[in-house]
Amino acid sequence: MRPVGRLPPANAIGEGIAREEVTGLAYMFWGRLAALGILSVWVALALPFERSGLYLAAISVFALLGAPPWLLARRGIGSMPVTAAFLLLDAGLLAYVLIVPPPFFIDGWTPQLNLRTPNFLYLGVFLVGMALSYSPALVIWTGIALILAWSAGFLWVANLPDSLPHSSREMLDGGLSSASVLSRILDPRAVSLTMWHNQIVFLVLVTVILALTVWRSRRLVQRQVAAETERAALSRYFSPNIVRELSTSGRALDQPAVQPAAVLFADMVGFTAISERLGPEALLGLLRDFHGRLARVAFAHDGTVDKYIGDAIMVHFGTPRVQKDDPARALACAADMISEIRRWNVERTRAGELPVSIGIGVHYGEVLVGNIGDAQRLEYAVLGDTVNVASRLERLTRETGAPLVVSDELVSAVRDCGVEPKALVDGLRRDEARTVRGRREPVAIWCLAQMTEASVATAR
Repeated sequence: MRPVGRLPPANAIGEGIAREEVTGLAYMFWGRLAALGILSVWVALALPFERSGLYLAAISVFALLGAPPWLLARRGIGSMPVTAAFLLLDAGLLAYVLIVPPPFFIDGWTPQLNLRTPNFLYLGVFLVGMALSYSPALVIWTGIALILAWSAGFLWVANLPDSLPHSSREMLDGGLSSASVLSRILDPRAVSLTMWHNQIVFLVLVTVILALTVWRSRRLVQRQVAAETERAALSRYFSPNIVRELSTSGRALDQPAVQPAAVLFADMVGFTAISERLGPEALLGLLRDFHGRLARVAFAHDGTVDKYIGDAIMVHFGTPRVQKDDPARALACAADMISEIRRWNVERTRAGELPVSIGIGVHYGEVLVGNIGDAQRLEYAVLGDTVNVASRLERLTRETGAPLVVSDELVSAVRDCGVEPKALVDGLRRDEARTVRGRREPVAIWCLAQMTEASVATAR
């Protein structure tokens, strides 16, 4: 297994951010619909129908305006200028609705009075909703659009012929009495320029804070996308459990440890004869399919795929962390591998291809686990006599004619897990002890003479 050792490509991160932006537009759209829905209910309950109808119509228009940017972005058509144009239209329409009094309002109500109501707060709600876009540029543009639209409407009202614009400094420095100041402020035609200044400052501050917040969130998204890209790259070289370990505490793998583990070797029986009949591409396709099927079975049992050696695969259980059921999972994995190859042979026979055979050896004992190599290239390895014996047991499948040969140590360890080995592999039986290379004493083994239908069903 080889660490990638490279940062994810910039285009992968860019694509991830682009996906998040489209997702952000979706959240923004649905968030807008939810907010407008709540507002519609409030308007319908608070106002009589003859007055609420116009507001509900305006709310419907706002809902429709939120759809095009999201729908265009989903189809890869939308762009920043398109979204910005719709946001400017939103800001202008919102400012118009908040400033211009509806025709059914009470007599004497003026646009100047509309500037004193809390309607301005809806601009803040609209601006805050832009945080869902995950785009600081859109937040800033929305703030600018709201400032421009609201300022245009406010100054239009301030310059009406009957308007009386004033500022706090003007009144305080003008030497007016308190009664005159109050009379000026309470006049229905009065327009406070100081209020406008405060509103602009409010929008600027909220825009800056939201833009920084979204920028910060965007950085976190970039890191998350980079981490996911790295994880995906690592998954091509490491087993999922090793990737999880590297993601959480990678330095722990640098510390060598002696611990119990089950080691499994599996390879294709008669591979040399098969390779002579196939061309390079067909042979490579056969190996990839064979390795892929066995690896998926190993991962399903939370095994660690150590390496591919030609047509063979090495898997261990108990790394990087020891689990109580490591021996049982190793034996169950071996049974499932045999079942998987049996199902694959059915497919190959239907396609007019020759079936393949598999030989598996499994042993259980202590191993040395840790990173080997140098700083430029590390390999997470499992070493020791247990590995050697498992490899020799796999070679014994040629002598015994059995697809599976396991050691008596593994069978005993499976029973210590509270599981009967024959419940995992129907047809497993004790065989005579065999001498294996590298061992002075014969090794007690168990063999599977053939895979019965019951054991296939169990493995599934």
